Amino acid sequence: MSRPRIIPINRNNKFFSREDYELEVNFGREFVEEDGNFTIILYRVDRTLTSKDKLYGESFVDGIRFLPPVELKVVPIVSEAENKAYNSGSGSLRYLQDGQLTFGIYDIQLDELDVDLSFGDYIGYAVNESEVRYFSVVNDGKKNYDNKHTILGYKSAFRTVLCAPIDYNEFSAQ
Repeated sequence: MSRPRIIPINRNNKFFSREDYELEVNFGREFVEEDGNFTIILYRVDRTLTSKDKLYGESFVDGIRFLPPVELKVVPIVSEAENKAYNSGSGSLRYLQDGQLTFGIYDIQLDELDVDLSFGDYIGYAVNESEVRYFSVVNDGKKNYDNKHTILGYKSAFRTVLCAPIDYNEFSAQ
């Protein structure tokens, strides 16, 4: 069996080396994880123990199993709540739908904790001292090699994760 080919990243070496990259990542992590200190809780779905429908592969409501929760330090951005209506005609049955949660996280933090984010995992975010809002991961940010997610085009360091608000009946950490 052949080993995968490893290609060293030599771009920007004249002005930006691996040591410079690691220094930039450490500066960013210090800001996010120590200065910002925003914490979310990741509830990963255990895809091997979760019961699924044989026809469509969808999970049953009571059949979803979770791995132990993990605290992550992130930079959260919560979108403004949307005013929606249950009935489209008169709009008399209105409610406020939580906005989307977007957060940035450094890949090295996930590596150190030996966790990964996947579509369908749940996120808990404390909006105040007594209330936690829950979201579902809709974009796990794994394709993070664009210019926005690299440091000076050298290589990627972090990802942006997009989460949609969920109904209170869908998930609860209790």
